[in-house]
Amino acid sequence: MKSLAGKITVATMAAIVSLTSAQASAQGTRTISANMKSIAGPMSTVWRDCVGSGHAGLLLRKENQDQMRLVHDETGFEYIRFHGIFTEYTDAYREIDGRPYYNFDRVNQVYREVLKAGFKPMIEVSFMPKDLASQDRTIFYWRGNVSPPKDWQKWSDFITAFVQNLEANFGRKEVESWRFEMWNEPNLDGFWVNADQQAYFRLYGETVKAIRGVNPALKVGGPATAGVAWIPEFIAYAEANKLPVDFIATHTYGVAGGFLDEKGQGDNKLVPDRNAVIGDIRRARSQIDASSKPGLPLYITEWSTSYNPRDPIHDAYLSAPFILNKLKGTEKDAQSMSYWVYSDLFEEAGPPPTPFHGGFGLVNREGIRKSAFFAYKYLHALGSQELRNSDQESWLTRDGDNFAGVIWNYTIPDQKESNRPYFTKVHPATNLAPVDLKLSSLKPGSYRLRVYRTGYKANDPYTQYMEWGRPDKLTSDQISTLQGLTSDAPEIDQTVKVGADGGMRRSIPLRSNDVLLVKLERAGS
Repeated sequence: MKSLAGKITVATMAAIVSLTSAQASAQGTRTISANMKSIAGPMSTVWRDCVGSGHAGLLLRKENQDQMRLVHDETGFEYIRFHGIFTEYTDAYREIDGRPYYNFDRVNQVYREVLKAGFKPMIEVSFMPKDLASQDRTIFYWRGNVSPPKDWQKWSDFITAFVQNLEANFGRKEVESWRFEMWNEPNLDGFWVNADQQAYFRLYGETVKAIRGVNPALKVGGPATAGVAWIPEFIAYAEANKLPVDFIATHTYGVAGGFLDEKGQGDNKLVPDRNAVIGDIRRARSQIDASSKPGLPLYITEWSTSYNPRDPIHDAYLSAPFILNKLKGTEKDAQSMSYWVYSDLFEEAGPPPTPFHGGFGLVNREGIRKSAFFAYKYLHALGSQELRNSDQESWLTRDGDNFAGVIWNYTIPDQKESNRPYFTKVHPATNLAPVDLKLSSLKPGSYRLRVYRTGYKANDPYTQYMEWGRPDKLTSDQISTLQGLTSDAPEIDQTVKVGADGGMRRSIPLRSNDVLLVKLERAGS
C-alpha cells in the first residue's frame, strides 16, 4: 500500500478527494421542498394541548407562578396537569371526631393561579386526603397518600362537594371546559396500594358518578396508567358498568430501567429505537379502536425522555429533537401529548439540589430555558396551515403569505453506558450535509428571512454549565451568561427578494441533533 501511494500524483489525489466529497454530498443531500399553494390541512396542535407540573402546592409559590406564565406565553400550552390537589398543602379535607370538614380555599387559589397564567386545569383527582385514607401509605417528598378511601361514601360526598365548589367559584360553563382524570399510575404499587386493578376500577366508578352527579357535561377519563397499561380492561369495565369515559389517559417514556451508573447506583438508559414512545402510543390507539369505544380521544398525560427526576438527559440538547421526533410520529394517534413537566421547581425527590440536576423541567430552577424548551417555542411559531412535505423530520407551514418551518435531525447516540455518566459529559455535534430549502408559489416582493437554531452550544445552557464544572450554585454573572446564551437570537436575519417566479432557495448548515426554525415574512404583512 505504501509503495502504491507513492505512485499517485497530487492531481490524482485531488481528483479522488473531490469525487469522494461529491459522492458523500450527493448521498447526504437533504432537500426540503414546499409549494405555498399545496396545503395538507390544519397544522397539528396536539403538542400544545397540555403540559405537566409538580404538585398543587407548588403553584401557590411566586417563583412557580412566574415560570408558569413564562412557559404559557412563549409556548402556548393550553392545559396544565399536576399531582396532589388533595394533599396536606391544600388541606381540603379533615375529620374531627369522625366528622368531615371541607376547606377549598387553597384549592381555589391553585386554580385561580392556573387561570391567571392562561391555562385550563387538567385535574388529576389525587391523592387521598390523609384523614380519609385507609392506610398510611405515601409517595414522594411531599407525601401523597396512595391508598383507597376508608369510607367510600365519605369519598363520594367529598368529590361531590369539591365539584360543586368549583362550579360555584369558577362558573358552570368554565368548569365544563376542564377535564377530570382519575388518579395517577394505579398500575404501580407505589401510586396505588398493591396496584389493585379492581380497587382502582371501583375508585373510578365512585368518583365519576359523583362528578357527573353534579354536572353530566363534565369530562372524565382514565386509567392514567404507566406504560400504556389496562386500557382494554378499563374500557371493558366501564362498558359493563355503564360508566362514562370521555377520554383515555396513559403515560410513556423514552428510557429503560435496570441499569447502574459508574458508582453502582440505579440508573436509566435511553432506548436506542426511533419508535420508542411512538410504538406505545400507536399500541394504545389500536387498543382503543379495537374496543367498544373506538375513536375515544387519547391523552398522553405524561411523557418525556425519562421518568427519572434526576436524569441528565432532560438537560441535554438531545432532548429538543427527541421531542420533535415523538410528536411527529404520533400526531395522528394521540389528541394530547402532555410533556412532563414545565419547570425544575419540582419536588418528587425533594427540592431541586443544583441548577442542572436532570430535572424534568423545560425551564431550570433559576428560570433558564433548557434546549427542550425551544422545541416547543419553535412549534408555537408555526403557521396554521401545514404544507405538503415528504421530509420526515420537519413541519412546514404557512399563515397568509408567510412561511414558517421547523426542521431537525434526531441522531440516537452511540451510548455504551447509562444516562448519568453519559449525559454528564460534553458531546459535540457532528456536521451533516446542509439543508437545501426550496420554496415555491410565494408572492413576489420583499421578505424578512430569519433562521434560529437550537443544538450544541446553541440555546444550550447545559453544555456551558458542564464546562464550568457543574457548580452547585450559579453566581449572578453566570445566570446572566446563561440567559444570554438562551436569548434565541436569529443566526440569520436579512431581507430577501422573491421574483416573479415565486421561488426562494436557501442552503442552511445542519449538525446532528440540531433544531432549526425558519421564518419568511412578507414585508407589510
